[in-house]
Amino acid sequence: MGDSRTIGMLVALSAATFAVTSSGSATAPFLQVISQDLFSTLADVAHLFSAQAITWGTTALITGTLSDRLGRRSMLIGSVILLGATRLGFASSHSYIEAIWWQIVSGVGGGAFMGTVFATVADHVPAGSRGRALSWIIMGQSLSLVLGVPLVTLLGALGGWRGALATHGALTIAMALVVYFATPPDVRHHAEAPRRKVPIAELLRPKLVALMAAGTTERVCFAILAVYLPTYLQRAYAISFGPLASALALVAAGNLIGNLVGGRIADRSHSRSTIFAVGLALTAALALPTFLWQPGLAISVALGFAYSFVNAAGRPALMATLADMPSELRGALFGLNITMASMGWLLAGSLGGWLIAVGGFDGVGVFCAAMALLGAGLALASGMQGDELKR
Repeated sequence: MGDSRTIGMLVALSAATFAVTSSGSATAPFLQVISQDLFSTLADVAHLFSAQAITWGTTALITGTLSDRLGRRSMLIGSVILLGATRLGFASSHSYIEAIWWQIVSGVGGGAFMGTVFATVADHVPAGSRGRALSWIIMGQSLSLVLGVPLVTLLGALGGWRGALATHGALTIAMALVVYFATPPDVRHHAEAPRRKVPIAELLRPKLVALMAAGTTERVCFAILAVYLPTYLQRAYAISFGPLASALALVAAGNLIGNLVGGRIADRSHSRSTIFAVGLALTAALALPTFLWQPGLAISVALGFAYSFVNAAGRPALMATLADMPSELRGALFGLNITMASMGWLLAGSLGGWLIAVGGFDGVGVFCAAMALLGAGLALASGMQGDELKR
């Protein structure tokens, strides 16, 4: 897949992705205590995810497009610093208004990073290895569940939610230095090519829109598990932070393994949209028992593991397909992908919180299954392959 410098870049960017994406999921174990400290309800605190998702998605499209012209490396470094600073601000919040302001600004940093990082990897890795290379970045997102959520949960047991999130912010800022040394200078061929306007017509092709929309539904399913499973397990089995951390680590390990397997499948497949559709269909099948059935903690954790695995296994196929876009347009395309993904987080945060308030977790499970089935249909309807993006 490349020399040691390329491997070093992938490790660094995966670690930075872990730090950045943890800014959303790391607060999940503390929803109830945050709502108490900020004198708000659980549904109100769930809207904090929606506020972050709005600016995250908007910024990703803008900065992804700008990175095609201004370079990717500086965009990555600046966004990591900004994101880390907002975590420190969130940890010091003493009102709901302060917290939501820091969430809005954090979305700018997160969107700028995620709108650029996939295009950066695609610039430096040959086409035949992009599925595996991009799975490293997706793995960074998975690690925010495998390690980030359990570690922050343990930190919360020691120093409360404020101490846990402040520690996360400081470590995120430190990651900017790692990115600076590990990321090669920008590939210049896209800058030397004739300047092209943002390809609105190309990005709005029906098949590509369908594929992007399928990606949104996949993010809904991912976000629902990341945000609400900790609270679900706490309410269903009355477990404390220590056992909860272990349970979440086991559940999220399925996501990590699914990404690794999915990356290898994506590099060997000629029907990536079908792979993505199968992963979503299996996610739908597992959503209902994961959130509606309470057979005991061990079985619930096993269901969560399986859900995480199948949900993650299809995503590298989507990202490898998008990576086949010409280099000078990748930033815009991946930025749009992050914008669509943020809509998934927005739906999960807003509708999920409302569904819990109205009917409990049964409604969340049904909603998740319906979104996954919709996504599977959209992925099959798109029939999109990488070669089509080049025409």
